[in-house]
Amino acid sequence: MSRSVLQDWVMVLPLREQGTLLTVVRGCDLTPKEPLDSIPRQLVGALRHAFMVPADSREVGMVGAFFQETIPEFRVSELGHFPQHWVSHVMHAIEVLGYRYPNDAQRHKWLGIYYKFCHSMHVKPETFEQFEKRLSEDRIASGTVVS
Repeated sequence: MSRSVLQDWVMVLPLREQGTLLTVVRGCDLTPKEPLDSIPRQLVGALRHAFMVPADSREVGMVGAFFQETIPEFRVSELGHFPQHWVSHVMHAIEVLGYRYPNDAQRHKWLGIYYKFCHSMHVKPETFEQFEKRLSEDRIASGTVVS
């Protein structure tokens, strides 16, 4: 029997959407180890929990653990001292969850967080149609393989 660290619902997403989720797994190299319950650590842990399968579910939610059950309350500005490249990975992974998460209540919560990121960064949120088109474009045909 094959197993994956990705939840079943993720396995049926288009590959670029899966890849977008995977960009957030590592977290940011600049996140300090302490405190174990910092916003960046909690947020990345909640993101992992949303689409990955823990090796030991007893660890989920423990302070500082790789997986966190609860999405922390935070202001996007609390991530402002981290590299914008990493923050954009977080925002785009949240967008995938906001449009694709299988549980309605959680999907709406993630979508609200995506909108919060967009508002904070002064960018217009993508519609579902724009999101889907961007992540399924034929990059060979459009000449955008390397951007």
